[in-house]
Amino acid sequence: MSQELQREFSLRDLILFHITAIVTVRWISLGAARGPTSMGLWTLSFFLFLLPIIYAVIDFSRKMPEQGGLYQWTKKTLGPFHGFICGWCYIINNLFYFPSLLVTVAGYSAWSIGRPGLENNLSFVGWFATACIVGVVILNYVGLKIGKWIENIGGLSIWIPCTVLIFFGFIHFLRHGSATPLSLSGMLPDFTKLETLTAWSNICFAFTGIELASTMSGEIKNPEKNLPRSIYFGGAIITAIYMLGTLAVIVLVPSGKINIVTGIIQAIDSIMTGIGVPQLTPFVALLLTLGGLGTLGAWIAGTARMPYSIGVDRYFPAALAKTHPRFGTPYISLIWLGIISLGIMLIAIVGSSVKEFYLKLANACLILYFIPYVYLFVSHIVYNLKHERKPLAVVLAVCGIFSTVIAIGLTLIPPPETRAANYLREVIGGCVGFLIFGLIIYWIRSKSPKVSA
Repeated sequence: MSQELQREFSLRDLILFHITAIVTVRWISLGAARGPTSMGLWTLSFFLFLLPIIYAVIDFSRKMPEQGGLYQWTKKTLGPFHGFICGWCYIINNLFYFPSLLVTVAGYSAWSIGRPGLENNLSFVGWFATACIVGVVILNYVGLKIGKWIENIGGLSIWIPCTVLIFFGFIHFLRHGSATPLSLSGMLPDFTKLETLTAWSNICFAFTGIELASTMSGEIKNPEKNLPRSIYFGGAIITAIYMLGTLAVIVLVPSGKINIVTGIIQAIDSIMTGIGVPQLTPFVALLLTLGGLGTLGAWIAGTARMPYSIGVDRYFPAALAKTHPRFGTPYISLIWLGIISLGIMLIAIVGSSVKEFYLKLANACLILYFIPYVYLFVSHIVYNLKHERKPLAVVLAVCGIFSTVIAIGLTLIPPPETRAANYLREVIGGCVGFLIFGLIIYWIRSKSPKVSA
C-alpha cells in the first residue's frame, strides 16, 4: 500500500512541520507566568525529555523509516500487541486534542477581529472548530502537495510573532532592563514544591510532537537523511523559540501580571503600543490563529497515518489502509478521523460552558497522552540492548521514562479549581474505558487470518 503514497515532504517542509506541530504559544505564556524559574524548567525539560525523544526518533528513523513511525517501531521491537496499544493511545488522545486546541485558536481568532468576548461564546467556538476540522481534512484529502502548506504557513505564522517578541524583548532589556527582576539564583526551580513539579511536567510536554513527522515516512523525500536533519534543525529552533520567547515575555511584562493563556499577546500589545502602532496587535492575533490552524493541520495529517498503518496490518478495518487513486492520500483514515473528532466535540459541548467544554476534552484522555512516549523510550532501550548496546541511548531513554512517569503521576492530582471526584472519574474512567475498548478491538481483529504478524 505504501508505494501508492506520494513523497511530497522536503527538508524545508519538515522543519516547518516540526515548528507548527510543537510550538504552541500558550506554553510560552504559561512558562512566563511562573517568572524566571521557568528558564530552569525549560532547560531541565530539554535535557530530560526533548533530548531523549530526539535521540530515539532520529535513531529509529534511520533504521526503520516506515509509514506509521512510532507504531511500527513499537510493533517491531516489542510485538504487535504493544504496537497496537501505542498506536491506539496516540490516535484516541489526538481525537480529543483537535477540538480542545481549537478552543484556544478560537480565542485568538475572536481577538483578531476585535471581538475578544466571542472566545466565551460556546456557539462561536463550536462552529469555528467544526469549520476548521472540516477545512483541514479536505485540504489534506487532496494531497500533501496542498495540505502541507497549512503547516508551512502555520510554521511561519508562529515564527514571525515569536521573532518580533524576542527582538523587542532584547531591545527593551538593553534600554530599560527587565520588568521582572532577573538573577541566576531566581532561575533555579524549587522542587520541594508540588506546583514546581507540575509546571515542569507541563513544560516537558510542550516539547511533544517531534516524532509526528515520522508517521509520514512514506511521504517524505529521502526520509533516512531528511527526517533526522529536520529534527536537528527543528529541535534547535523550537527550543530557542520557547526559551527566548518566555524570557522576552518576562522582560516585557511583570510576572505577576502575565496571563497564562494570552501572555504572549499581552507582551506584543505592550510592544506595539510602545512604538505607536497598537492597531497591529490584531494582526499578530491573526498570525497566532494561522499558527494554531497549522498545528491542527500537522496533527491531523500525522495522526491519520497511524490508523492507515494499523489498517495495513488489518488490526483496523482494511478500508483505512486505502489510498486515494488520484491524490495518493489515506483519505478514508482522514475522513473517519475528522468525523469521530467532530462527534466527540458535539458530545462534549452539550450543556457546557466554554471552560467546561475545554476541561472535559483535556481531562478525558490525559493519561493516554503519555503512554506512547513510555513505549518510545522502552522500545529504544530494548532495541539497543538487543542490537547495539549504546550506553548513551539507554541513559537518555531512562531519563525520558523518568520524566514521563512523573508526568503521568502528576495528572492524577486534581487542579485546585476542579472537584476531585469528577476530575478523577474523567481522567481515570475515560482512559480505562478507551483502553478496554482498544483491547476488545485488538482481540477481535487478531483472530482474523488476514492480520499481519
